[in-house]
Amino acid sequence: MACTEGSGPNARSFYMNSFSTLILFLDPFFIAPFRMVSSPALGYLLGTAALTLLCFILGDISAMGVKFLNRKYLKKIQNDMDRHHHLSEKALMMGDKESYKAVNRQALDAFGHSFSLGGAVFCVSIWPLPFALAWMDSRFAHAPLELPFGLPFLGSSIHYFASFILIYIAVRIMGSTLVHRLPWPRRN
Repeated sequence: MACTEGSGPNARSFYMNSFSTLILFLDPFFIAPFRMVSSPALGYLLGTAALTLLCFILGDISAMGVKFLNRKYLKKIQNDMDRHHHLSEKALMMGDKESYKAVNRQALDAFGHSFSLGGAVFCVSIWPLPFALAWMDSRFAHAPLELPFGLPFLGSSIHYFASFILIYIAVRIMGSTLVHRLPWPRRN
């Protein structure tokens, strides 16, 4: 069976080489915050925090863009949920159990669409993580962060993946808190 263009081992090699080239190109930009202080441990934490902040910002901008491009559809789903919820409450107050069940099913369907779109927007917000982690793997795969104390389940050193995820979660919580306090983007 012959390999078609865009598939097979040659295409995989091309994409991996392109990705490696991209990582090498971005390396000086990504490594700069790690070298801002003389302490290796503090530099690692500062650099990882800067990288996670960059991931948060790029991801949030992407998620806002997706929400903006789909704002009419998101508004329609929200209106459907609200309308069906009010109709189901009205039917329940009137004692019409069959109408309540029918309208409530429609409200649950609209909620399912809203929930799925929320999950999709979240996935868009974390797209930079695999790229940042690939770069960190190229730099820190064999150099775990040595801790001055032992932690349960982790020991006295922490791998780049665990430290990155922990710092990313902290940055995401703090960043989301700050973004929600800004006058823009207004959330409906």
